[in-house]
Amino acid sequence: MKLLSLPVLLCALVLAGCASQQSLVPQVRQGVAEDGARTVTVAPESVVCSRPQCPVLGASWISAKAGLAVLTVGVPHQSAQVTGADFYLGVKPVARVRSRSGTAAQALAFPATAFDVPLTLIDQIAYSPRSWVRVHMADGRSVDETINSGDQRAKAAEAMSHFVAAVEAASGKAVNTDSPRGGLFDRLGVGENK
Repeated sequence: MKLLSLPVLLCALVLAGCASQQSLVPQVRQGVAEDGARTVTVAPESVVCSRPQCPVLGASWISAKAGLAVLTVGVPHQSAQVTGADFYLGVKPVARVRSRSGTAAQALAFPATAFDVPLTLIDQIAYSPRSWVRVHMADGRSVDETINSGDQRAKAAEAMSHFVAAVEAASGKAVNTDSPRGGLFDRLGVGENK
């Protein structure tokens, strides 16, 4: 067996480090539409699961419709279209998403559907502890997966938190002041103003 030279080995390690770093940071893009409205988009990321049919969530926002977002929901390795999703967000009532958007879903290699949702729902997906989603498909099947178990937080939740921060920066307004966002004390509901 041939041993790799030191420079080749170092180059391989650097490339592997760069590749893994790209997957850790959500792809959030900000821009300006033709009419001058500000836009924010986050690329779809997966929820917590170990099987190939792991649902992905992405989102987009435009300042012309400041209180709304377009939520893209898709399930890889499926041919059936997504018809809806139910979000179980801690102690809050179930958020049933069925209102299809006039905006096209983000382009993926598998069927995905775009839904119009309140921007506050994206905030709740990002920050709710103990949350999960049930994705419904046109063939009658559904997929249940975790967003935040308390021990594991999905890449999708992390992507949504970066998305919400970008929307807040673009709009100059907080999306949801009821969400626990800060450090441990804020998330537990303890602190000086509690």
